[in-house]
Amino acid sequence: MRTGALILASFNYETILRDRGEVPAFLPMHVLDGLTVIKREVAALRRAAVSPILVLTGHEAETLRSHLVHNQVICIEDGGWREHDRTASLRAGLLEAGKHMERVVVLPAEYPAFSQELFEKLLACEGPAVPVHEGKEGWPRLYVPGEKSGEVTRLPVKDAGCVLSLLAENGLKRAEEYIREQRERKKLAFRFRLILEKEEEFFGPGVYEFLRRVDETGSIQAAAAQMNMSYSKGWKMVNQAEKEMGFLFLERNKGGKNGGSSLITEEGRLFLERYHEMEGELKAAGRRLFEQYFREYL
Repeated sequence: MRTGALILASFNYETILRDRGEVPAFLPMHVLDGLTVIKREVAALRRAAVSPILVLTGHEAETLRSHLVHNQVICIEDGGWREHDRTASLRAGLLEAGKHMERVVVLPAEYPAFSQELFEKLLACEGPAVPVHEGKEGWPRLYVPGEKSGEVTRLPVKDAGCVLSLLAENGLKRAEEYIREQRERKKLAFRFRLILEKEEEFFGPGVYEFLRRVDETGSIQAAAAQMNMSYSKGWKMVNQAEKEMGFLFLERNKGGKNGGSSLITEEGRLFLERYHEMEGELKAAGRRLFEQYFREYL
């Protein structure tokens, strides 16, 4: 079951907090312990390996889209953001999320202080779930788009960060202190990216994800839009991979009245499958080696 994420960032926080001097006009762009709020949330979701990540925009939509242009997220705009409350925005976001994933982790932009441990517990739930800290419901939460209202797992957690809203009184200060404390106590971790090269680097996670989305949508233009990149950049990545490998990754069909389409070739599909399988085996081996060499620091 594919699990992705949805960040709700469509509100006009300036209107919500007009009289509170500590809160910036556009909350998602506020720098919190070295990172903007929205990039901190995207990075945390990426570490949890959820994909795709959707960002629901509204107020300052173009500013936010430009800020996230290199973060491989899908920006979707809530056309009714001026009138929508949290429930309406959530409904609009889940409607779009249902086109991309079977389960979705939802995070309002004003809740950036949750821990990675909480996130892992949330993903272990089979159905809808909400973290609960000392009787108070927090964020992020797990939803199943399109599923009728049913039983929701209330997940007791010790993580106070899930109920720390930047919109609360002294919210920025409290969240900053909490994130700093978590960083100081955070366990050592490792990351790697599988990059293939010949004369130069030509294939990595970005190219893989792009081709996978072309395979899903049948369209380079749609895949590029989903990853918030230009159509020409998408073509450039594919052309470079084809040049280095000496075979076609995509079959191009010129458009008629309904437009063109692109399909993954059999050779291209086999290459993608091998890349994905090798990446999975490397991650498993990497975890074993990491624990072997750095156990005393964990």
